[in-house]
Amino acid sequence: MSHVPADPARPAPGEDTGRPDVTVVTVTYEAADLVGECLASLAAQRLDGLRMRVVVVDNASTDGTADLVARDHPEVALVRSPVNTGFAGGNNLALRALASPYVVLLNNDAVADPDLVATLVRRLEAADPQVAALSATLLLQGRFRPARPDDPADRRVDGPDGSWVADPAGGTTLVNSTGNEIRVDGYGVDRGWLADAARHDPPREVFGFCGAAVALRASALADVGLFDEDFFLYYEDSDLSWRLRLAGYRVEHCPEAVAHHRHAASSGEGSAVHRFHDQRNRLLMLLKCATPPLAARAWARAVLTAASVTVRRSQPRDHVVLRWRALASAVRLAPRMVRRRREIGRRARTTRAAVERLLVPVGAPTGSYRADGGGTGPA
Repeated sequence: MSHVPADPARPAPGEDTGRPDVTVVTVTYEAADLVGECLASLAAQRLDGLRMRVVVVDNASTDGTADLVARDHPEVALVRSPVNTGFAGGNNLALRALASPYVVLLNNDAVADPDLVATLVRRLEAADPQVAALSATLLLQGRFRPARPDDPADRRVDGPDGSWVADPAGGTTLVNSTGNEIRVDGYGVDRGWLADAARHDPPREVFGFCGAAVALRASALADVGLFDEDFFLYYEDSDLSWRLRLAGYRVEHCPEAVAHHRHAASSGEGSAVHRFHDQRNRLLMLLKCATPPLAARAWARAVLTAASVTVRRSQPRDHVVLRWRALASAVRLAPRMVRRRREIGRRARTTRAAVERLLVPVGAPTGSYRADGGGTGPA
């Protein structure tokens, strides 16, 4: 696992070290049409006296994203990766050079409210040192109205507060995430997915953070390590959250910090890339972090499901092939994950069984998001 330097000492009152109080990291790939709005929202932050450094990591885009950032946003630090290292590796490129006590991660397809950064940092400053992460309130971009009986089924989205249809004239904002939850069967879900934002009032404590909009304490990252780069994308935030939990840290939701997310605009939820990493990385996370019974059940279920859909031909052939590819990749990476599991165990300050008491029951509504013909289910 990669590590970052120890939490930098805070300067004495009145001392100007030139060191930022917070670093904001945005990883981007083939997103020339997205990243400008994201960076404009960061330029408009009301910082409450904080010194902010913005780092954009471009993952070898071929659409001119990096050149656009360099031309239109010379105030940001641009890191040009020679290869696409995914969400995990891209963030790690910036996190390894972290010089601030706090870091905020913001998706390139998200737009921050003007007080997002200051709110997250000030709340984390005031929190117990064992709070390692504050997950922001992530809202879906756009407005929604209650679904009518004559609305086509492929335009409806079903959440815990009813069924909705995307409508610019609608009066309802829906939640994308108020943090990540892990179910007792090992699947990860976004807490609050498709809930009415005006009615969603969850507890502060949440199992894990959503990497699309979160503040992290540098000292906690120095303790447990960075994102697992073998994950590339998907479940890397839940994996890091689980490791933080095992090391005795907590994760909380910060309801006052708000960002608006164009859901899966940059990663194409429902695509083959999404489905491959989503299926594989869940198994890798459980092998690293979960108790043996939970990990064994999840791996056995994945094998049995793949065998069942193959024999019954109940899914398209390309989906079946992808399931087996994901399983094969997980098997190839399993020895590496077992070694990391042992390292995590040596660092642990609480038991895996104790952490699993935070898992949520199966059956919470997850809905789907197809307003523009996009993918399904939570990331």
